[in-house]
Amino acid sequence: MNGTDYISIGIVDNDPLVAHALETMFGDRPTPLRVLWTVVSAREALSLCDTADMRPRVVMTDLQMPDMDGRDLAEKLHSAHPEIGILGMTAFQLMHSSDELSAAGMDAVIRKEAAVQEYVQMIGRITGNEHAATWQERSLAFQRMMLTDTEIAVLREYLKGRTTAATASLMHMSVGTVKTHMNNAYRKMGVHSRAEAIRICVREHLL
Repeated sequence: MNGTDYISIGIVDNDPLVAHALETMFGDRPTPLRVLWTVVSAREALSLCDTADMRPRVVMTDLQMPDMDGRDLAEKLHSAHPEIGILGMTAFQLMHSSDELSAAGMDAVIRKEAAVQEYVQMIGRITGNEHAATWQERSLAFQRMMLTDTEIAVLREYLKGRTTAATASLMHMSVGTVKTHMNNAYRKMGVHSRAEAIRICVREHLL
């Protein structure tokens, strides 16, 4: 997928910690989803969706919220913006039947504790995006095995704080060759910068 193919999502959960955890879950992995915004109330979500630039392809909403719950939000969103997909999230027993939620405009419901792969595939089915609907999460350990010995060696030098030029000199390569190895490693790891790559390598003990 290129940058224009990502599915934009908005997250609504009245618990800020849960909302942040959900945003982080997608942000820390190379998924085909991009979080456009995260809010803690249904009214905030409605307000953002009224602005074209802030209107996501899918809104993920907690079902049990004070003031306006997920079913009511789905009903209002579906009425104002029927093109937006709506995914309900719950950690408890449903207070509304599946038929009631569907009638309100909700496309599907998922358990909050579901794995990121389940979220991505569900959103793929909601939007008719085949890539997302069949997306498989590859563990960082699997990605680590895909890195070549040279890519790992270059990453280790970057981890030591060496510049690209210093790494190239040390490894008897041109700067362009080092950059090629790094770009290949970034692609495999699903990152876009040296800082991101180093952060993942330290966190996951990849090197």
